[in-house]
Amino acid sequence: MRVNLTALENIALVEQFHQAMSWTQASARAQRLLDSCGHGDIAMKRDEDLTPTQRFAVKLARAIQLRRPLLVIDRPALLLADVPYPDALGTLLARLADVYPAHRILDYTWNQALYGTMPQMETHHE
Repeated sequence: MRVNLTALENIALVEQFHQAMSWTQASARAQRLLDSCGHGDIAMKRDEDLTPTQRFAVKLARAIQLRRPLLVIDRPALLLADVPYPDALGTLLARLADVYPAHRILDYTWNQALYGTMPQMETHHE
């Protein structure tokens, strides 16, 4: 994320750069993604004013803009330090399921119980 840009600008910039999309189109799509995440109210906030969860939502929206076949979220506890992250992550991914259904969650084996039966959960040892 670029800290000098607002959340909306950070998300819209991806499609402006990669898809040569106009600001109007890119910012409208970015706002829809923020709304889908449940964070539509942070559009004009800059990085320093965001909570870890809001920052994660912006990063997730930026990643979705690239339309990659797979989204990997590595060790979400580090990114979602301000909330019970399995629940927050599950809620956020469920809200975005129609926009981006493919994802994998990688976390340590000892955290597997936190995720219940999330089918996208994979563990690794370190």
